[in-house]
Amino acid sequence: MEYYFLLASATTVIVVLLLALYRRLRDFGVIVGIGALYYWSLYGGWFIVTDKLGGASGQHYHYLEYKLFPLALDGHYMLTLIVYAVFIVVVQLTMLGVIPARRVRPVPRLIFRHEPVILIGLVAGIASYLIVREKLSVAWALNSSAYIYTRSQTGPWFTLHQVLNRIALVPSAIGAATWLAGKRSRYFVSVGRRYTGPAYAALLGGMCIFTFVLGNKNEVFTALLTGLLAYVGSLARPDWRKVGLAVALGLWYLAAVDFFRGTPVSQMGETLRARFEQSTDVAHFVATSDEAFAAHFSMYGVLAAGVEPKFGYSLYSLLCSVIPRVIWPERPKDIYYYYTENVGAIQGQGYSIHHAAGWYLNFGYPGVVLGALVLGLVWARILGARGKIRGGSGLPFRLLAVVGPWAFAAGLPPLIRAGPEAYKGLVIECLLIPVGALIFACKRRKQRKKKLAWNAQHGWVFDGAA
Repeated sequence: MEYYFLLASATTVIVVLLLALYRRLRDFGVIVGIGALYYWSLYGGWFIVTDKLGGASGQHYHYLEYKLFPLALDGHYMLTLIVYAVFIVVVQLTMLGVIPARRVRPVPRLIFRHEPVILIGLVAGIASYLIVREKLSVAWALNSSAYIYTRSQTGPWFTLHQVLNRIALVPSAIGAATWLAGKRSRYFVSVGRRYTGPAYAALLGGMCIFTFVLGNKNEVFTALLTGLLAYVGSLARPDWRKVGLAVALGLWYLAAVDFFRGTPVSQMGETLRARFEQSTDVAHFVATSDEAFAAHFSMYGVLAAGVEPKFGYSLYSLLCSVIPRVIWPERPKDIYYYYTENVGAIQGQGYSIHHAAGWYLNFGYPGVVLGALVLGLVWARILGARGKIRGGSGLPFRLLAVVGPWAFAAGLPPLIRAGPEAYKGLVIECLLIPVGALIFACKRRKQRKKKLAWNAQHGWVFDGAA
């Protein structure tokens, strides 16, 4: 019962701190981000404890015990739950200690032209396809799954292919959300045409088909979260029916990808027709998904195997990652590989490591607190950037301040399931990519000089409706 007591107590504290954060910020992304932290940290513990005490949770994570290591309700697991709970709470307390109460003041919005975003997404999507076109042909000839083949034969340009997918999806999701928000958007004046909606539907639909064949969920999941947060954050009163429909369609898509990702490319059409209804059982997908367990296992494996921290290795690896792997194929790998090699995991499989476990493998227990402080401070600074916008702020900073909180919250799931090195991907894929694309689409509205001077003098910020 002590495990249930620990989980219940930690959950209560996390929920109370989350309510305090939301009351101060009124930012829906905080709920999504803390929810993601909890899901990949403590959520799986409820089911594991139930099963290990003789119950039957119905979850399908047991194969991980074969591929990784067996898990027992012992002192190591109790310590794992404590470490994860402390990590989340420190993140929340750091944010509460740094972020002031939100103040909303009306200022002019940015003009948002949709054509550049659609064009950039189209070019990126075509370029991504050209990179993997040959691999898809080989997978077809070998009667292999595109997901399995492309992941086993990555090649030097595979990372670029993944980045291009995000360039095609994430800015387009923000653009589509802005188009849906229309005239009521707090941050943008949407300049659309009759073809804007169909163009976004065609681009996002095409990318969904492409990623479906590849078996990739992460890019679409990140884009879906970013778009939803952009829509909700742009409106004082969002249409929750649209949000619910988007969530339902997103889960339906993710369930289908998860079901068919192992299907050979040459048999995809036939299998789709035969098993389509079974593949889109969203309730079964959500109830039995093993997403919440692989990262949850990692801290236990490190403690049970007595893996010694490799002081500061992730910082060294992160520094080396500035040089592309195309130029330096043997550059140092992430701390994730040190983890899998030392816990006896079957190699060649796709696992994940919890962010807190990654920091532990760098600096021990102090590293867990340090990692939580870093995450809390980075998140707080991004959320607080909107309050620092003034009349003379440049366009890149304005876009980062507006889009950053949405994109950062959407990028937390992959960060949580990786070591400190994942900050590079978070900065590039979730911040620089959308801001860089939107620079071509946005510009300031023309204002009278007196009004601009008055706004600057009185410190009006870019955080409200026009």
